[in-house]
Amino acid sequence: MNGDLVTKIISKQESLKSFRTPWENLWQDCAEYVNPNRGDFSTLRYRGDTNRYEKIFDTTAPLANENLASGLHSFLTSPSQRWFVLKTFDDQLNRELPVKTWLDTVTNILYDRVFNIPETNFNSQAHELYLDLGSFGTAVMMVQDNPGSGITFRTFHLADCYIQENDKGFVDTLYRKYKRTGRQLLERFGEAVPEKIIKISQKDPYREFEVIHAVEPSETYGEPLKKPTKKAFKSCYILLEEKTLLEEGGFDEFPYMVPRWSKVAGEIYGRSPSMTSLPDIKMVNSMMKTIIKSAQKLTDPPLLVPDDGFILPVRTVPGGLNFYRSGTQDRIEPLETKGRPDIGFDLLQNRREHIRAAFHVDWMQLPDQKNNPNMTATEVVARQEEKMRLMGPMIGRLQVEFLGPLINRVFSIMSRKKMLPDPPAIIQGEEMKIVYTSPLARAQKSSQLMTITRLFESMAPLYQAKPELLDNMNTDETFRFFHHLLDAPAKILNTEEEVEQTRQERQEQQEAMMQAEQAKMESEAGKNVADANKANREGQVG
Repeated sequence: MNGDLVTKIISKQESLKSFRTPWENLWQDCAEYVNPNRGDFSTLRYRGDTNRYEKIFDTTAPLANENLASGLHSFLTSPSQRWFVLKTFDDQLNRELPVKTWLDTVTNILYDRVFNIPETNFNSQAHELYLDLGSFGTAVMMVQDNPGSGITFRTFHLADCYIQENDKGFVDTLYRKYKRTGRQLLERFGEAVPEKIIKISQKDPYREFEVIHAVEPSETYGEPLKKPTKKAFKSCYILLEEKTLLEEGGFDEFPYMVPRWSKVAGEIYGRSPSMTSLPDIKMVNSMMKTIIKSAQKLTDPPLLVPDDGFILPVRTVPGGLNFYRSGTQDRIEPLETKGRPDIGFDLLQNRREHIRAAFHVDWMQLPDQKNNPNMTATEVVARQEEKMRLMGPMIGRLQVEFLGPLINRVFSIMSRKKMLPDPPAIIQGEEMKIVYTSPLARAQKSSQLMTITRLFESMAPLYQAKPELLDNMNTDETFRFFHHLLDAPAKILNTEEEVEQTRQERQEQQEAMMQAEQAKMESEAGKNVADANKANREGQVG
């Protein structure tokens, strides 16, 4: 039975590999020109091979990819600020103090115990994922729940991974083929490792063996299964050397996050900024190579040497002595090529700008105040947010294929391990939703804020002439809507009951002050009447 399952998995992996083959030459080009540390698609190189950089003569594309990855990490999953909060789908429930407190507590636990601690390795692995997205258009991260060490994140090289979608267009099948030494296999799988592999490892401890990790929906496995599982996804580890099943298990959620930068209809693997600008990238490197050769000819030109009269070899080093026959007029002279390496710089700079634009480098930079010295701080922020809104399609895809599944899996793992407090009874069974609060997410919502702001600015003259126009506006709801759009912390906002109580207390204080003032005025009026009556009586007596 196990043999049938192993054979079936190996056959599926080969099918997925043949399906992926047409992409590999394109990925190899993107690796060699944009991300040389991630090679080995159609060209295999030794680890640490310096020839990975042999095609790069201009670093515009690698630096642009680095800037894109850093920008996505800072503006999408920043380690220094909150980039998501949890809510229910019922806004009325979200305003209830017990619900709001529980949601804030759970969100804080996810940050403090998972996303913002070094042990989980999230920040470094997220940066690697963004580098792969910019390079290849498809990236792979696994959320692992390791017994004893908790949740960890790991980004895998696309060269090792083979994917397939379901009918809804979401990746739900991933086969990963990788290598491990015998010692690593023993540490991971223990007694399941065949005795033959153990003996080979004792003689050659650094020899590596190929392993396949197959994860796909349980129903697609069919029969036979050694251990039928109630998990949504089936997981198997296969040792190719011996065609042995090392481990069989399952996952409640798909453990791999496979975001695509953009995707063409009918394709499974994503398209990247590198692919969009690949013709420009190749042109820039070719131009730079030519310019370098031209500059070398000018600074170290070829020499014209007479065929007779000089004692070879010709020494071109500084201070070198060259001997020639006495009495001859022949000289060693440079060959003037009249090259103009500067001519290509204008075209080179133009192509560089196209590459940077393809990687969206400009949207991460503040507007140039040198050319706009009168620009206000508000205008600078508005322009930067406008640039961020242009990233809407890509950010939407990342939220659906990366951030959403990522947070859901972490939340589910921690719920099953009882690491989260029990929810209030009022939301028992309620589904949670993720509200993104990163700078990029806020920029996508800022247009609503600008619309309301323009309304206030346009109506200001009318409000001054007719203040009663403000009666048309629910100012409390307007304030809370602004608080929601700006994703301000929930703890700074009072509940509606607290607001009502504060207003009631203020009204009572004002009424008490008015009564005291009225009593004072009545007392003074009474005193004045008494004084007047007294004065009248004294006048009559006199």
